[in-house]
Amino acid sequence: MIPKLLVLLCAPALFAADLPKVDLHIHLHGEDHDTQPMKPADAAALSRQMGVRFGILAEGGCRGDIHDNQTLGEFLQEVRDQTLWRGMQVYGFDWSTCLSADLRAQLDYIAADALIFPEKNGKSVWLWLPKVEVGDPQDFMDRYVAFNERVLAQPIQIWANPTYIPESLKGQYDSLWTPARMDRVIQAAVRNHVAIEINAHFQVPSAAFIRRAKAAGAKFSFGSNSHIKGMGEIDYCLRMARECGLTSADIFVPVRKLSK
Repeated sequence: MIPKLLVLLCAPALFAADLPKVDLHIHLHGEDHDTQPMKPADAAALSRQMGVRFGILAEGGCRGDIHDNQTLGEFLQEVRDQTLWRGMQVYGFDWSTCLSADLRAQLDYIAADALIFPEKNGKSVWLWLPKVEVGDPQDFMDRYVAFNERVLAQPIQIWANPTYIPESLKGQYDSLWTPARMDRVIQAAVRNHVAIEINAHFQVPSAAFIRRAKAAGAKFSFGSNSHIKGMGEIDYCLRMARECGLTSADIFVPVRKLSK
């Protein structure tokens, strides 16, 4: 019989061995779009070198790099012969009207977040930018939770950058993400069968959120949220998954098998 203490000491390692090494939040362009994009073949080679399966996210919808059937078709063709999953990070709520169902069906998954946030005056705020101010924190959170619920009601597979709040509010993260607010977005994710991303770049969501979501039956995904730099660096994702007792059964992996 294995001593109970030994089992407890080995448990994190056992969880680590069981977890899939996948990074489903990778962009092939630089943060500022001025950097030379990485070629899909080079990303596939890096994936093999690191032993981490990559999912490449194009970005857009009706605006952005991908904004119509032609641009989506070009992206699909560009990555078609590579050992990479094909994903898309969509913005807005009208993207399904600009991209045909046939082309969308060729994607392995679709992700969305709530970081382009509509303010009361109708203008959109990019929440990830430095020095963003959103007024009264409680009022912002009430509107932000409702906006996230709307994002999660879309036909997507991954909720990217979950629970992220602007830099100005980061010190209040634990108090602003109350149990009631956590439960609303967790229930929306579970109800709509959307995986909650464990995001290495922003280091969200919190362990408390992950444990609460796991108890509610949520699925999760791993994402470095990298723009070339940091691709495949999912140590944070794996560590949080281990700490929160996740196994491979809890992690979303695209259905399409990648060749070795």
